[in-house]
Amino acid sequence: MWLKRWREKQRQIRDSLKNTHAHRILGDRIFEGMLWKIDKRSISGGLFLGLFVALTPTIPFQMLLVTLGAIYWKVNLPIALTACWITNPFTAIPIYGAAMNLGCSIVHTFGFLRDILALYSVEAKSARFIQQTIYLWIGSLVFSLVAATSACVLVRLFWNAIYRFTHTKNPAKNAGLFKKKNRE
Repeated sequence: MWLKRWREKQRQIRDSLKNTHAHRILGDRIFEGMLWKIDKRSISGGLFLGLFVALTPTIPFQMLLVTLGAIYWKVNLPIALTACWITNPFTAIPIYGAAMNLGCSIVHTFGFLRDILALYSVEAKSARFIQQTIYLWIGSLVFSLVAATSACVLVRLFWNAIYRFTHTKNPAKNAGLFKKKNRE
């Protein structure tokens, strides 16, 4: 029942996209079946893409990057767009603050990264900005990879578990032991 409502909602979204700016810019690629398909690969890929982009410091361009990525990799577009909304004006500051702290810890743990950053003078404002940006990007990439990979693996495991549960309720029935005999 929920699947029928989901598909109806997907159809409504596709119909509402016709003759919009997105349709004019991206063309009919936005209506490709793989972008709206509900299967293990498409859902997990869409979640991976959305979470990866959401946790990188690309806030003004996240939806554009996710849309282009979903079209390129042919993953579920609505799932990817929904996942990229994890970072919003309320959650961005704590997420990026934690990412910057993680990046700073990573840089100071590994000597060669610390030596690269030592090339910049910390007194200059531009050098301080570059240093903080490097911390943010390193921490964000680690967060993105861990969160996106974990979500992708969990979706695939959950999908497989549901498939096994729904297809093995009665093993004898699935094995064909209860076929009707032809009575002639």
